[in-house]
Amino acid sequence: MALAGRLRPLLGDLLVIDGAKIFAVNVAGAGLAFISHVLFARWMTLESYGVYVFALGWLNILFIAVQAGMNLSMVRFVAEYRAAGNRRAILALLGFSNRVVLCLGLSAAVIGAALVTSLTESGSPELRRTVYAALALTVVMAMIQQRTALLQGLERVVPSTLMFEIARPLTLLAVVFILTRYLALDAAAVMAANLGVSAGVLILLMFYARKCIAADPVAVDNAVPPWRDWLKVSLPYVAVTGLTILLTQMDILMIGHLLGPEQAGLYAPAAKVALLAIFPAVAIRARYGPMAARLYAEGKTDELQSRTGMATGLSALACGGVLAVIVPGREIALGLFGAAYMGGTEVILILAAGYLVYSLMGAVEMFFLVGPFERSNAVVATMTLGLNLGLNFVLIPKYGIEGAAMATAAAIVFRAIVSTAIIRSHVGLLPWAPRRASEIDPS
Repeated sequence: MALAGRLRPLLGDLLVIDGAKIFAVNVAGAGLAFISHVLFARWMTLESYGVYVFALGWLNILFIAVQAGMNLSMVRFVAEYRAAGNRRAILALLGFSNRVVLCLGLSAAVIGAALVTSLTESGSPELRRTVYAALALTVVMAMIQQRTALLQGLERVVPSTLMFEIARPLTLLAVVFILTRYLALDAAAVMAANLGVSAGVLILLMFYARKCIAADPVAVDNAVPPWRDWLKVSLPYVAVTGLTILLTQMDILMIGHLLGPEQAGLYAPAAKVALLAIFPAVAIRARYGPMAARLYAEGKTDELQSRTGMATGLSALACGGVLAVIVPGREIALGLFGAAYMGGTEVILILAAGYLVYSLMGAVEMFFLVGPFERSNAVVATMTLGLNLGLNFVLIPKYGIEGAAMATAAAIVFRAIVSTAIIRSHVGLLPWAPRRASEIDPS
């Protein structure tokens, strides 16, 4: 009874409830993405599916560039302005981000369309039409990301995640299924359907975001910061995001380069299985991030430390719980991919150890990402990528795919430790520290 009494307030906490909701949505979204690709591959020819995946690959690269880091900086700025009741600044920031993303996105689309037209003049018409639709979708997806970042800063994470991760893929699946009844499906048709559905989601998010902004209290006579301040903070995040994408792909790329594609294929399923360990931590981080940014802006040191400690404990507990299933069942999980993939069991163990250590510092690392540390973030991301690259060169020839797992685990832990050290130095915050009564000076 005493234990139940202590657990009841914890289980009723907003961070726990919303973290669990986001985790469930993320898992469902990942499942929907997997099912979508399986069905699209079945509904299209192999060549058409290849064209669709190729175009999506370019979309994912351009998608990062055209946001100019505004998707990350917006979470921090909105949380700060919300704490001050500065609705004017939030609306001005939203308008500025719209202009930046639209200008960069439309420029990328025009240049990309011109290049595709010139380079594939005598090639596949399907490829051209698919890439054209993907270029337009890049702009829409970047605009969607701005709205989800805004809603994250407003601490409306769950509804925005539901719209993007669940409603969007379900609607796309339904539309594509209907299309299969009336025409021979190709990559261009699926990409066009994706564009139309995403545009609809964007419209819904725009209305919902405006409603959420209007619902917050407003303080009088709040000034709007100059746009240069927003851009100065946002641009370093372009490097952070790009380097992070490279970091997530570095192990597979290096294995393919040093050992060949067969070993890369052996490594990839094991890495995906191990990655499940941080799904709960990612969900908790998504809810903790805007909360931490707001508390920091309000100077509430005691509550910030308390929330950080709770987020750390929940992340470690959830990660340990998932690992308790993954590690003993790793052979069963890899067996789902086929008997040829059983050689990746050691990879799961190595990455699992890295993710477990990371979960002990992941909350502070999230605050490092959304707090006023954008330049330090770029430096740490560069250092982490360099360490990972060097370790891959040294460890893969000696230990094979297990060496790549060691390099990745070491890089993950390195980033978490360095991020925690920087936050400790600048703010005095630690993942596991007890509550403190001192106040933060956000200036």
